[in-house]
Amino acid sequence: MKARLSIIEKMNKAPSREGLLKIFRKALLDLGADCFAVNFVPRANQRIEDVNLAWHVPSEWQALYSSANFFQRDPAVRHSLHTVLPFDWASAPYNLEAEPGMKEVGERAQDFGMHKGIQIPVPGVRGIAGMVWIAGPYFDERSVHEPLLHALALHAFHRLEQLIGRRLPEDAGLTDREREVLAWASEGKTAWEIGCILKLSQRTVEWHFREAYKKLGATNRMQAIALFGGPPTSG
Repeated sequence: MKARLSIIEKMNKAPSREGLLKIFRKALLDLGADCFAVNFVPRANQRIEDVNLAWHVPSEWQALYSSANFFQRDPAVRHSLHTVLPFDWASAPYNLEAEPGMKEVGERAQDFGMHKGIQIPVPGVRGIAGMVWIAGPYFDERSVHEPLLHALALHAFHRLEQLIGRRLPEDAGLTDREREVLAWASEGKTAWEIGCILKLSQRTVEWHFREAYKKLGATNRMQAIALFGGPPTSG
């Protein structure tokens, strides 16, 4: 018990994203898992890159999952929105005949040894805020460790959110236009919608996003918005 509390204490005090993920991964390796993903809940049509906070998976599986957009067909992602309890990734329900795309996700996951996993929904004040997936080809004792994995996942998610969500330093160097597109994105607007509001082409809006990512050290829109942390523009 003391060892478990020590791991959680270290995670909660981790001063950086990299430090936190190192502690988290070490704890998972000790329990037989070597892969994980930490995501916010996606909106309609969002890809994993839009909501991902961190993941550690084989590069081939990451490339396939992203290019095939399995995130929108992953039955565990959908099921996470309807429960607050951890569940075995492969047990997420779907209709075999009516939802062949979801069946494909499971089959390809098995090809890569990614089917042995636990999905952990993260509750928030307005429903499910995110989800943590923990897996590995030799993760056979996952049900035995489920209570500990649940605790570790919740603490990892919230600490990661805190670290990434720190307010933007004044010297980040964002232009006024970059701040505008980030502010509208924080309101849930798409690049096309932002373009209409600001009278810019969608391509130009996306260029401003990319420039903002580089200045913030973000890898996707969700991280950039969290780091920006500014109020939305009023019009």
